Amino acid sequence: MKIKKNIAMFLFLLVLSHLCDVPVFSDENSASQNIPFLVSTQLPDNQINKQVSYFDLQMEPKQEQTLHLKIENISDQTIMLDTTLYQGNTNSIGVIEYDKSVKGLANNAQVNIEDLVNISENKIKISPKQTHELQVKIKMPEKNLSGITIGAIRVVQNNEANKEGNIQNNFAREIGLVLQSSDPEQIPSTLKLLDAQAEQVNTRNVFTEKIQNPKPKLIRLTNIKAIITKEDDQEVMYQANQPEGSIAPNTVLNYRIPLDGKALLPGVYVATFEADEGEHHWKLTRKFTVKNNISKKLNQTDILIKSQPSFFAKYKWMMITGCVLLVIILGLCIYIGKIKRKLVEQEKS
Repeated sequence: MKIKKNIAMFLFLLVLSHLCDVPVFSDENSASQNIPFLVSTQLPDNQINKQVSYFDLQMEPKQEQTLHLKIENISDQTIMLDTTLYQGNTNSIGVIEYDKSVKGLANNAQVNIEDLVNISENKIKISPKQTHELQVKIKMPEKNLSGITIGAIRVVQNNEANKEGNIQNNFAREIGLVLQSSDPEQIPSTLKLLDAQAEQVNTRNVFTEKIQNPKPKLIRLTNIKAIITKEDDQEVMYQANQPEGSIAPNTVLNYRIPLDGKALLPGVYVATFEADEGEHHWKLTRKFTVKNNISKKLNQTDILIKSQPSFFAKYKWMMITGCVLLVIILGLCIYIGKIKRKLVEQEKS
């Protein structure tokens, strides 16, 4: 089985741009990554923040625009590149990712950036020490775009020359793309605890709290805490914390609380999610139920839970010892009975 290993390391930073938090994407030309190609942008006049290297664009309804990327092969070999664009998504630890299509955008999401942007070439071949210009075309919707929509253009080298044994190395670079028609800071933040449930991740039991950001703005959180309690009981059974995290516009943070090898018990639980957004404190709660068949099924496949021995396996040596003692006692009783009968017969005779 072929195992793919992404060795491109992405740098996620926070930058204050105007009055709002804006996501900064990976450094596309980091020499430390040892990637055989460079990607640079030609920033247009409608660039909002001119201090960054990704596209941060002020767009109008129906506006059409072509962006230009310069891709340089700095190696001594011909390289083959794949290009894609993905909507920004939120992973389970509150980091914004751009490596796959988002299937769970909020129902009220205005647009998916993947529907607005078209990359001119999905496959590119570049000779050694040569440069290639890639065009990216944007076509905005007819209605004004509220807030922001974010994504990233991924340029990936997937070459057999990089194959080592059964490991295939995929070298990648990202160029961020932020489209804005109105100031997202004017939109009030909203967080919703959509659902909570018990499930399994990598064959380990977890509780998952689904935290939705339904607005077209980036939400930056600090002092994140998620807890699980039993209904009508304030004692914390399970808890997860982290100092900070983000939720991309119109996406869901599936925040996980591990059980760490403890058996999942059926019953009614209460999920609580707390975090700070600037000076505002969020506290969301939701009641949920874990059914007996679900807990049994998850416990059977959790690799951290030691299998419970059967009654016989648990007490077999005690049972064997008891049986041996019983046989000895019965043998002694029979032996003593025979001796008594012989004594009685001798007295009679």
